[in-house]
Amino acid sequence: MFKVLNAFRGSQVTLSQEEKTRLILKQAQDFELALQAMDYVLDDKAEQGLALLNESDRKDGVDQTINVLARGVIEFLEATLSFEPEEMKIASATLARAEALSLKSKQRAEKDQIKSSSLYPPGTVYAVTYTESCLLHALLMLFSESMMEAAKAVLKLRKAYHTLQDILQQIKKANKKSGVRSKFRKMKMEEPGAAENGQTESSSASFISSDSKMFESVDIPYELTPEEQKDKELLEFAENVHRMRVKRLSGAHIDNPPAINRLRSDLGMESLSSMTGDNSDEASTEHVFLSDDLDASQATIDEFVHSGVNLCFGILQVVISLLPPTIGAVLSAIGFRGSREDGLRLIWRATKERNVHGCIGLLALMFYYDGPFQFTDDDFDIPAVSKSRKRAESTTLRKQQTGGSSSSLAKTMSALSIGSELLDEEMDAPTLLHPGKILVNALLQSRALFPNSALWLLNEARMLSSRGKLREAVQLMDSIDVKNIHMRQVKVMMVFDRANTLVHLHEYDRAAEDLLSLVEFSDWSHALYTYYAGCCYLESYRMCSMGLRDASKAADYKEKALKYIFSAPDHLGKKTFKAKNLPLDRFMLRKVEQFKKTQSAMKLADPLDAIATSPVHELAYFYNGYNRMIPEDLEIAKTMLTEYKNPAIEARDADQELLRNLLLSLTLRRLGDIEGGCKLLDTEVLSKIITVDANDECVYIQKTEDPWAYPAALYERALFSWKLKGMEGLPESKKWLQRAEGYAADYELSARIGMKIKAALDRVEHSA
Repeated sequence: MFKVLNAFRGSQVTLSQEEKTRLILKQAQDFELALQAMDYVLDDKAEQGLALLNESDRKDGVDQTINVLARGVIEFLEATLSFEPEEMKIASATLARAEALSLKSKQRAEKDQIKSSSLYPPGTVYAVTYTESCLLHALLMLFSESMMEAAKAVLKLRKAYHTLQDILQQIKKANKKSGVRSKFRKMKMEEPGAAENGQTESSSASFISSDSKMFESVDIPYELTPEEQKDKELLEFAENVHRMRVKRLSGAHIDNPPAINRLRSDLGMESLSSMTGDNSDEASTEHVFLSDDLDASQATIDEFVHSGVNLCFGILQVVISLLPPTIGAVLSAIGFRGSREDGLRLIWRATKERNVHGCIGLLALMFYYDGPFQFTDDDFDIPAVSKSRKRAESTTLRKQQTGGSSSSLAKTMSALSIGSELLDEEMDAPTLLHPGKILVNALLQSRALFPNSALWLLNEARMLSSRGKLREAVQLMDSIDVKNIHMRQVKVMMVFDRANTLVHLHEYDRAAEDLLSLVEFSDWSHALYTYYAGCCYLESYRMCSMGLRDASKAADYKEKALKYIFSAPDHLGKKTFKAKNLPLDRFMLRKVEQFKKTQSAMKLADPLDAIATSPVHELAYFYNGYNRMIPEDLEIAKTMLTEYKNPAIEARDADQELLRNLLLSLTLRRLGDIEGGCKLLDTEVLSKIITVDANDECVYIQKTEDPWAYPAALYERALFSWKLKGMEGLPESKKWLQRAEGYAADYELSARIGMKIKAALDRVEHSA
């Protein structure tokens, strides 16, 4: 058999049908092994996953394409969880190799007519692996925040788009032939030998009858010859592939008990503690699927194609729709305009599959909805456009953009229309904005499937945090010993997220301890960790002086605040990102220099007296803290912003007053004083950064002291218009967002603030 496989690799011989059949089953087995390896990593068992790939590599005839892509996906996950430059470099190299192998495998499959799918032409699955490699590689380039890398990423995105266009055309044709896929009932894996003994009615790789000893397999997309139908070795091979698929779909393929026993209905420690124990009489030992959407009679290759296309096309659209204006303008000029709603629907569809594509899709959705900084502000809960209006607008847009031409631009926009035809109707726009229980259930399924993974526990904590349940989030994160987390990148995220959540709770001592511990095992920004910890100690020191903390600790807090805030710049250059300082590092450096300049100008003996607006509240804004604090915590923030006094605050520097009033206006809005917050923003912030002439044209007043705050203030003003006037305020909201977008300076956090602005503008433009 392996001689046949090796001959295929070299394309030196014409293969018989029997040889093609074995080759197709071997391909399905290789894909199942790769999917299993990636799931091991998602369950924090990276060593087992990589060992499985290494063992597979040592065998003759293995499909190197899917193995290399699997490694690339694993490395991509590790790189994007940490954004550490060395890991991004490793992942980029592997994905580049996967791109090259995918093209070669596609060409071989087409030349030798190896049809591994009943729906699509030979080589389609390798077109998907190529697209996936291209897309993930492009995302790494975009994350680098280098304009040169971003330009290269645009070319890769274009390649991915064109390949997806071809695949989507095939899916469109297949859908017309076969109709919409039906929903399948929950299934359990048949016992080995059950099919041969006539003990099952429906197994995709079973004998048709015990008399004829003939079988068929969904992984073989054509009718078998009589000799093949009686081939017991071929049967065992097909049964093995089917068995691997069913175990994967039920979550029993990575050395865990049946996932159904761990499935919960609610978030948090209370539901986790009340779970039925494994030794209970109610515990299931069968391989039961967690969702009615899963279907063991779908061929592995077809499943990979469907989920891969949905994921890749969905992420492409969402990423393009969120890109900062500088990059988005380039893409728009060459015809790429992403629809965030359509993209989210496709990602949601991908999450219904029980494979790595579904997991990556869910991680992307979790980051979008409940990440450290949410792209969809919960307060922008604007009703979405009606379907009929959206359809009309979409048709008009495509006509305007393509102009009826047959250019590549027209083809690209055609791919967008094809993608729209694949969407799930039930995911309407309001549900996309606030998926609620749907997202909760999807996450809880992953928690059941991957019980050993801190990554999914972290996402559950983030979900709790985004719902204002900060204390429950910390309790959940405290339930795991970070020392036992094998994936270092997840360990870093866990500790950093916990620190942020503790900051939102004003528990600054623990937050500082967490931040300083990151220096020991994270290769990311030691400068930011140190500065952030110092800001925590500064706030504790201030709270002591106001009677909100034990005053006996004041001297210790002051010493630590001085040490860590002003030593943070010393860490710059030791850990950099793509040979330059990170945006937040540049922000930190500017702030420390600002404090020193104030100290010198005011001739202050104590450097801490030169710090006016509390810097920890500034950082809390970047990590969405104001949207997550409950009234009790917001009142503390208000007190610290309004009642603490020192020489720098009493000097009432215009820039520091602007920053303080911006943060205070947000606090008032979240406390329910929307009119008071808006008045404060208008009179004390916006009047300092813009003027509006008689023609309603906005003129920006050039300021450089805190450059992130100016577009952020314009964004927040749009939100005030919505909260005050509802639907009648939408034109006004749109105007403020356009003004925010017009502030297109390349400031330190332009990518982060820019994406929030774009997400809100898209929300307003597609309102009812």
